[in-house]
Amino acid sequence: MQYYHNKTILVTGASSGIGIAFCRQVASYGADLVITARRKDRLDALAKELRSQYDCEVSVIPADLSDPDGPASLIREVEKKNHHIDVLVNNAGFGYNGAFIDGDFEMYQHMMQVNVHSLILLTRLLVPGMVGRGQGGVLNVASMAGFLPVPYFSVYSATKQFVINFSWSLWKELEDTGVHISSLCPGPVNTQFFDVAGADIRKAAFRGLQSPEAVALKGLTGLAENIPMKFSRSLLRISYLLSKWVPVRVGMLIGGMVMRK
Repeated sequence: MQYYHNKTILVTGASSGIGIAFCRQVASYGADLVITARRKDRLDALAKELRSQYDCEVSVIPADLSDPDGPASLIREVEKKNHHIDVLVNNAGFGYNGAFIDGDFEMYQHMMQVNVHSLILLTRLLVPGMVGRGQGGVLNVASMAGFLPVPYFSVYSATKQFVINFSWSLWKELEDTGVHISSLCPGPVNTQFFDVAGADIRKAAFRGLQSPEAVALKGLTGLAENIPMKFSRSLLRISYLLSKWVPVRVGMLIGGMVMRK
């Protein structure tokens, strides 16, 4: 994909799942990478693989984006290493499946920090430079959970609705600058996400999980084409359109039935 050739791509949440798939694909397109996550050992292993297979430059910068200082610290390290970030992939995020009152508030704070605050701050720190250069892009990983309120997935659903709305707004603001903005809305993906969230992927609603590679490809295509909201499969586009017509109470009833343990 020519859009990513000779670009430097910063990928958050790069140590697993869709993050790894993003890294492999942009490396195959001729991009260099800055990869970040908390687990340095996994980042180092991925960097070794990418350098060997694609002969690309890969810089490893571990960071904890659940820490309020995490994004600024990450960008300071990027600047120290004189990296020129052309594309930001805000992939880091996690969820919790369960009754709201059963969840630990510190966990909710970390979730909001990673899913919302860090995403905003990284975007704010890097986009002005992209605008100044007249080119660049930001890909924000959202979710179908952001289409409607989802009981037993309440905080995660709310954060992803924020990501969708934020991405649409920023896309409009920057449409004449040469900077692309896109949000990727996947459904259930075959990653460790549901294990971390405590969700049972054996439920009927979660059969037919998409591969991380297929989802990452959709997202990268959406950003290259400057599509403000990209769905990982056609059925999700239909679901999104229906969510605009289905009464909220009905949507919540369905979502609650799926996510209730």
